[in-house]
Parts: sequence; structure tokens; C-alpha cells
Amino acid sequence: MDDPNAALPSDPTVDESYTNGSRPVRPRKRSSAPADATGRAPREDSAPATPRAARGRTPSPAPADTPAADGPRPRRLTSDSWYRRKLARRLGGVATCLLLTMLISRVALATAPGQVLDTILMEGTMRSASRYEAFSTLITGIVSVPVMVVAGLVVALVAAARRRPTLAGRALGAVIGANVTTQILKDYILTRPNLGVTTGAGNSLPSGHTTVAVTLSLALIVVAPQWFRSPSAWIGWAWTSLMGVSVMMEGWHRPSDVITAVLIAGAWALALSPIERRPRHGAKVQRVMMWASLGLIVIALLATGAAMWGFSMSAASPGSGYGFEDFLQVRPWRSRVLGVAAVAWVSAACGLIMHQVDRLAGE
Repeated sequence: MDDPNAALPSDPTVDESYTNGSRPVRPRKRSSAPADATGRAPREDSAPATPRAARGRTPSPAPADTPAADGPRPRRLTSDSWYRRKLARRLGGVATCLLLTMLISRVALATAPGQVLDTILMEGTMRSASRYEAFSTLITGIVSVPVMVVAGLVVALVAAARRRPTLAGRALGAVIGANVTTQILKDYILTRPNLGVTTGAGNSLPSGHTTVAVTLSLALIVVAPQWFRSPSAWIGWAWTSLMGVSVMMEGWHRPSDVITAVLIAGAWALALSPIERRPRHGAKVQRVMMWASLGLIVIALLATGAAMWGFSMSAASPGSGYGFEDFLQVRPWRSRVLGVAAVAWVSAACGLIMHQVDRLAGE
């Protein structure tokens, strides 16, 4: 007869919950290993051991939309190839504008051929466009302090309507920065020495009127919604080109004054414009503006070369007007060709700047 006080058989297939209270015990797998001193076989788990959680800490399950620790991490902004291309476009555009500004200023102000070419382009424009004097006076008279204030308020209202206050800050910052830079360069830094090849007119580089027109146009491009961004670029191109041509027709500024003003405004706009990835309307029209501007550069080169063919520096001496009236009266067609060249140079510079700022946002 079995002793009731004897130990129960250690059969791993038997449910031993009644010997350990109410907590069930996981069945153990039978093993052929020899028993130890207590008569029990060593325990062999079929599943590999897992590390135990820290005492007092209960790990909570991760949400379904949270990536695992060893999963793909979000890419940095600088690792995006699209963003790198846009950033390179921004930095390259700003550097190009600054380098061209310094180069044009140096040639047009400090060299005799530069002064001659710059002045004769303006004088040819004045002579060939004398019939449009009333129109040019109207265009130049629009750029005034009240108009600047109204245009700045329009830019701010458009940005506020889009709930993008930072866009208004960027656009107005570019307007203020470009206009302050223009006045500092013209009044305190740049000088026009008298080299004896033109009249002794003082420095007028860069053009303040052109800077105002270009910066307001670029500010509208920056704050415009996607459906109006491309039309804003075309309106700005036409407006700034008219302003640049008008100040030459009035005899206020030479072509280099207008072009450097466009470049300074472009440098500020490219530096402060946001880099955005968003769908755009009129993406194909952007390329039309670029190719049209490049075509204008070709026209400007050909017209300038044709008008200046056979020109001698002996004719570059102060006389009546700005110094070249006698030379232009011998062959009147030179004035018309020089006027075409000046208009093409200014329009090409305005178009390329508008295109670059327009392309900075969008696909």
C-alpha cells in the first residue's frame, strides 16, 4: 500500500496545479537526461530564452503607425535630391547676380570702352524713342513713395489671405534690402571717374526706379498662389522691362544702371524666397520665358555689334549732348539699332531674373 505522505511522482505530463495552489504550471517536456539528486529530470525548454524586462517597468506595445527602432528613419531635408537641386539653384543664382553686378559696375564705370558703350546705348535709345516721351514720363511717374506703400500693402494682404505671414516677411525683406543696397552703392560706394570720353555726368548706377519696380514684381511672385504665380512672373517681366526702358528714354540712367539694379533685386529675392515643393500651373510657360530671354541676348549682341561696327575711340570725346550726337547724326540708323540693343539687354536681364525666382518654388 502506498504511503500517503510520500512525494508524488515527477511526471511532467501530469497537471500539477493542485499541488501549487490555483496557479497552473506549464507542462514540461519529457527528457531522457539523467535525473539529479532530488530525482527530478533537468528542465529543457523548447523555446529560446528571452531577456526579461527591467524590474518595475512594463513595456507598452508600440502604436501601429510608429516605425520600429531598427526600421527606416525619416530622411533629412538635405538628403533629398530635389531639395539639393533647388538649394544649388538658389546659391548659384545669388552668386551669379553678385559677380555680374561687380563685373558690370567695374567695366561701365572704370574703363573708357565701358563708359563709351554704356553712354552711346542710352543716347541711341533717347534719339530713337523721342516720339514716346509722354509714355515714358507716365511709366516713370508711377514709381513713387505712395505707390510703393500701396504695393507693399497688396503683397501683405495676399500673403495674409493665404495664411502665409512668413511669405510677406520674406517678400518685404527683399524689397527693403534691395532698395537700401541700391542707395548705399550709388551714393556712398560707387563713383564714375571722368576719363575724357563722355560728358562729366556723375554716377547713376544702380537705378533706384528700376530697383523699386523689380522688387515689387518679385515680391508678388513670391506671395502669389500657385495658379497666379506664372502670370505674376509675366506681368512683372513686362512691367520691369518698361520701367528700365523708360528711364533710359528719359536720359536718367544708362543700361548698366538698369541691369545692375535688376541683378541686385534678383540676389535679394533668390536669397529670401522659400524653397517649396508644390504643383504649379504654367510650368511649360516658364521655359518659354527662359528661351525668350536667351533669344533677346542674341539679338542684343548682334544689334550692338552692327551699330558699333567701324566705331573709333577718336569719336568718343565730350561734345554736344552726351558726347555722341555728331557720330549718330552721320548714320541715323545707328540710333535705332542701338535702341533695339538697349531694350533687348534690359528685357533679357529682367526676364531671366523673373524666371529664376519663379522656378525656385514648385516642381
